[in-house]
Amino acid sequence: MELFLIRHSTPKVPAGMCYGRTDLPLVSDFQKEFVKIFSKLKAPINRIYSSPSRRCKELAEFLSKESNQTVEYSDLLMELNFGSWEGKLWNEIPRTESDYWMKDFVNQRTPNGESYLDLSKRISDFLDGILKTIPSNSKIGIVTHAGAIRSFLCQLASIPLESGFRFDLDYGSVSKISIDKNGTEFFSKVVYWNR
Repeated sequence: MELFLIRHSTPKVPAGMCYGRTDLPLVSDFQKEFVKIFSKLKAPINRIYSSPSRRCKELAEFLSKESNQTVEYSDLLMELNFGSWEGKLWNEIPRTESDYWMKDFVNQRTPNGESYLDLSKRISDFLDGILKTIPSNSKIGIVTHAGAIRSFLCQLASIPLESGFRFDLDYGSVSKISIDKNGTEFFSKVVYWNR
């Protein structure tokens, strides 16, 4: 099985804004980015999954038309829920709150939001579901967010979540993972690239 983890294209967002679940439109020339992302895949996709966020959904629908596949949406693929911080500028968030969270973002929840561990559990549930139900020769496109992709990569490369930020994920980046099944165990090879 091959997983293509695709980060959504560039959203239209003010600089310095905290957004995770905030539904944002895309920049005006998003079609150019869509074509570039599709050209990176270079392999026919058998299935497409997507976060229902607008910035992912529009790209997933484009990819579905280009590859003649339907899109399955999953809330498990949503970005981190920043709770009370959503839509605020980072410099508007009380320093005591943001510093406390930054010291242990994996385990600490944002006010009325979730922790990175919560997000990782969602991604793990999604991954378990597709590994159990999708044929092993499938090529799967997953359109989602940077936080979700970092969680996938950490889990599949067996590295701590704290290390996820070493993966540089530009808008429109594609990360490829090969997964093989040996009996009841899965083995993955992360072929990470960002063009």
